[in-house]
Parts: sequence; structure tokens; C-alpha cells
Amino acid sequence: MDYRTITSLMLRIAGVLILVQLVLSFPREFISLIQWGGESANRQELFVLLGLSLILPVVIGLALIYFPSIVTNRIISAKDGAESIAKFEDLRPLAFSCMGLYFISASLFDGIYWLAKLNIYYSAVAKEQWIGSPPTIMPDDFAGIASTVFQLLIGLILLLGSKGINNLVTRLWG
Repeated sequence: MDYRTITSLMLRIAGVLILVQLVLSFPREFISLIQWGGESANRQELFVLLGLSLILPVVIGLALIYFPSIVTNRIISAKDGAESIAKFEDLRPLAFSCMGLYFISASLFDGIYWLAKLNIYYSAVAKEQWIGSPPTIMPDDFAGIASTVFQLLIGLILLLGSKGINNLVTRLWG
């Protein structure tokens, strides 16, 4: 198998994983936002934010499934032509990049969810008459936000630093 074929296959698998992540997490997030928002939430704003959270992962996932050759041509130069045989060590940076893209897509989806949830929270707090400071966000919500930010950072490191990470792994494992 040549580099281009394996690279296209890996990118298609990454696209499928992104869409599967979207399908698995969307119902939970949708129901949670609707229930948590209650009457204080602007329903149109919720649906706009939910739509935005769907657009990016769907576009990335479908682009990776249906157009992997465009990305493949950018990753693999013409000198690496179809006659070369792929080695695992040569494809490791691509695997790190695919994992990074997956983490970034998942974190962007979760980030829009947290943005919508915080927007609902602060709209509910603004309507109430609090004596003193308003209540803080729940510890689980803070942990979820921190986890999403950490996932985005790890994804960016994997995507942008795949060659450096590959060099480090090669040095460590020989």
C-alpha cells in the first residue's frame, strides 16, 4: 500500500470518528441545555447555538470522508509518489495529526455547549434579585469547561507539533 492510500484511509477514519462523536454526544447536550435553560432561556438563541455546534464537526467530518485526497496531497509531497511503501514510523506524524484534529473538533463542539450553558446561567442570574454576589457555577461545570480547554490544547499540540512529537517518540523508543 502506498502513502497516499493509507493517508486517505486514515483521514476517512478520522472523519467517521468525528461524526460518531457528534452523534453520541449531541442528544445528551441538547436535552441538557433544554432542561437546564427552563423558562429563562431564549429558545431561538439555544437553537442557534446548537446549530453552530453541529456545523463545524459535520463539515470537518464530511470533508475528511469525501475529500481526503485534497488533504493527502498537502501532507505527502510528489517525491513520495505511489511507488513508495509506507512504514509505521513514517506515518506516525499523520496519526498524531489525525488525533489532534479529532480532539480539536470534539473540544469545539463541547465549547459551544459550555458557551450556551453559561449564557443560560447568566441570563437566569440576571433575572433574579440576588442579595450579595450571585451563586457560582457548579464544580462539575467548571471541571467540564477545564476539560474542554485542556482537550483543545492537547489537540492543538498534537496537530501542530506532530513532527516534533514523532521525533521525541522515535528517540525514546529507538
